[in-house]
Amino acid sequence: MTTGLIEMVEHEAQRVAVVRGHVENSEFDDFLTDAFDEVAARLADQRLVPGGAPFARYRATGVGLDVEAGFPVDDDFRPAGRVGEAELPGGLRVSAPHTGSHDTIGFTYEILSEWLAGNGYAATGEAWESFSDGYGDAARTTVVTVPCRRRVGVPPQRIHV
Repeated sequence: MTTGLIEMVEHEAQRVAVVRGHVENSEFDDFLTDAFDEVAARLADQRLVPGGAPFARYRATGVGLDVEAGFPVDDDFRPAGRVGEAELPGGLRVSAPHTGSHDTIGFTYEILSEWLAGNGYAATGEAWESFSDGYGDAARTTVVTVPCRRRVGVPPQRIHV
């Protein structure tokens, strides 16, 4: 497992087409594969292409995971069937790539959490994972993204060159 360069950028909010569900941890991979296929098929039916890499946002519930998985889309997308819409928030985001098994991705979440705290920032919402080189391959790179803001009372850092 490796984590690469941590980046902070500001983005506009992004509309996304998603399938939502509740799964046991052991069903996570199959759910994502099926959700990505279902959203891609709905986009193809509407003669649209994804506006970015597939992504997943999930939260532990104590009895599995609530999951939302899909693709960024443009304004022409129309929800239908199990494929709904959601939004990835705009504003500041901090992200880092994780290479290796999804079983070790917690390491990257910990690194980002420590980076945020150590640099005067706080998470403002749920993190998500993007799969820029596909999903399902053990050697894939997963980019973990956390929406954030500067903590109140923490002055901006000065960079000396």
